[in-house]
Formats: sequence, structure tokens, C-alpha cells
Amino acid sequence: MLKLTRTLLYIFSYVLTAALLLSYLSVFIPPDKCWIPAFFGLAFPYLLTTNIFLLVYWLVRLKKESIVLLVVILLGWNPLSHFYRLPVPHHENRDMPHDVKKISVMTFNVRLFNIFTTGKVERPADKIIKFLKKNRPDILCLQEFYTDPPRLPEQKIIQSLNYPYHYISYIEEGHRNARYGLIVFSRYPMLNKKNIRFANSFNQSQSCDLVIGKDTLRLFNNHLQSTRLIKKEIRLDEFNQEGETIREVKDISVRLRTAFIKRAKQARILKQHIRQSPYPVLVCGDFNDTPVSYTYHLLSGNLADAFVESGSGFGKTYHGLFPSFRIDYVLHDRQWRAITYHTYHNRLSDHFPVTCTLVKEDK
Repeated sequence: MLKLTRTLLYIFSYVLTAALLLSYLSVFIPPDKCWIPAFFGLAFPYLLTTNIFLLVYWLVRLKKESIVLLVVILLGWNPLSHFYRLPVPHHENRDMPHDVKKISVMTFNVRLFNIFTTGKVERPADKIIKFLKKNRPDILCLQEFYTDPPRLPEQKIIQSLNYPYHYISYIEEGHRNARYGLIVFSRYPMLNKKNIRFANSFNQSQSCDLVIGKDTLRLFNNHLQSTRLIKKEIRLDEFNQEGETIREVKDISVRLRTAFIKRAKQARILKQHIRQSPYPVLVCGDFNDTPVSYTYHLLSGNLADAFVESGSGFGKTYHGLFPSFRIDYVLHDRQWRAITYHTYHNRLSDHFPVTCTLVKEDK
């Protein structure tokens, strides 16, 4: 019996090690070509944690498996660095040249101002608008922007925030002329506004050129394919019949697979627009995918990630049921540098707003 247990433990250890390796490789594999590795990428934090515990076990036992595990875990340093950053003090004005250019950027999925969870727009929307007015970044990117003429008029939001420039792109018009989409607010003039639609999806991106002094930045505000998991579908313990539970698990896996595939296609479309930009780019928004994903790997490319540059901790931006990781991003051209990054854990939406300060030396 003891020998069987040890054999099973060896098998279990090597299977988990292989699974961790597959999670690393998942960022290179388009889910619309092969979707299975995407699930391993999503599970990366759990696979890494389990392998670390196994590493400790094998080290205590002085087994050669510990060497294999250590090598595999170290191979994952780069994915880990995009999930977690050690807390390092950042001083915004330390050693800052006088001729530096500085802009503040915020991205926030406002979840339709919570209308579908509360049925009452006024109070939740007012809280969100109050928060935005208080922080007031130079560039504000909102996803799941919602207007409803009887209860939440478009002009009320625009006037309340009082930015000199804004760009709205709606994707859906519902009952009572309610509309849903993306919006960018800016202190800087906007040119070449463009909506990027994705086939068979309620998600979209938008782009515009921001004139910042002598510089021009092409901004992309994005809301990529949602998984659309709801509470009932996650709490499997509420089901009494085994058949219902199995069907529910299958439904979740199908929804995840569909979202992986759609995001891969959307990411390639967006990447093409990024490549075509004649200006340095700023890519913000809700990717609905973790840092260990094909979507993030493709879109980040040669861009810098503001969280990796100046963030700390796990950088979690989503506090819904699943996935509870960093899925909202600020990516930018390397001509600019992030000197601050902050996540507001205010629970005004199912996403946390994130903000950063970017600087660039004028030459």
C-alpha cells in the first residue's frame, strides 16, 4: 500500500509539473487553433502554488524530483512577474527632470453603472461619478458605459465629469433608448476617432489620437470578449442532482472555451490596428484575460505594462466570482515610463479601477 501511494505521488507530481509547463506555453498557442492550453494558462497561479508545495516536499525528502521542479518553477519567473510584484516604494517626483512630460491614465469597467444588479441607477451611478470626479485623471477610459435617457442621461454624465474632450462609441441600443458601449474622456484634443467592431460580439474597441503638446499618442480603449458567467453557474453546491451539476460544469467549460476563441480573434484584429499606428500607442481596458494568456501576450508585445513597471502585490482587478485575477490593463509605448500605479479596491463595480502616471522626457 505504501509503495502504491509513493508511485501515485510520483505520477501526480510529474503530471502537475507538465501542467505548469503547458501553462507557460499557452501564451504562444492561439485558442482558436487549440483551446485546451488556455485552460492551463488560466489555472497558472494554482498550478504554480501546488508545484511549490511539491517542491518543498521533495526537498525535505531529498529526492531528485526537487531539482526538476525547481527548474520548471524558475522557468515561470516571467509569468509570475506579471502576476505579482514585490512592494517597492515609488516616489513620483524623485530625480524628475524639469522638462519631463507627465500624464495620468485610468481604466475602469463600470458594469453599466450597476443597473442590472440593483435596478436603480441613480445611487450606484452617483457614487461612481463622484469617484471619477474626485480622482479626475488626464485620460479616462470606461468600459460597459451605459446611458438611459429617463434615469441616466448621457449629457448628465458628460456634464458632471466636465472634460473638454470625449469620444463615445455605442454598440447596442435597447429598450427605452438605453445604450451600451465605450467612452474616453480626455484633457487633450482628440483626432481620428474610430470604432473597432468585432463580429458576433457585444464587445468592441475604439481608438483616437491624443495631442499632448508636441506628442501624439494613439489610444486604444478596449473591452474584449466577456465570459458571461453568472453566480448560479458557479455555485455548483446548490444543485441537488448529480446530472445537473455535470451539465453545469460542462456549460462553464463551453463558455470559457468560446470566450478564449473569440478573444484570440479579437486580439489579432486589435493587434493589427496597433501595428498600423503611425504614433506611439496607449492600450487600456478590460481584456477579460489574465497575464498568462494568448490575448495578453499578443497585445503586450513590445509594449510596457504599467503594473509590471510600477505596481505591487497581485494586481487583482476583478472581484467577481471568476476569474479573480488581473484582467484590466494599461499598456504603453516604451518612450513613456510608468512611475506610479494604483488599484482602487472600492467595489463600485465588479472591476477595480486602476490608474497610473506616465512620464516622458521632452527632447
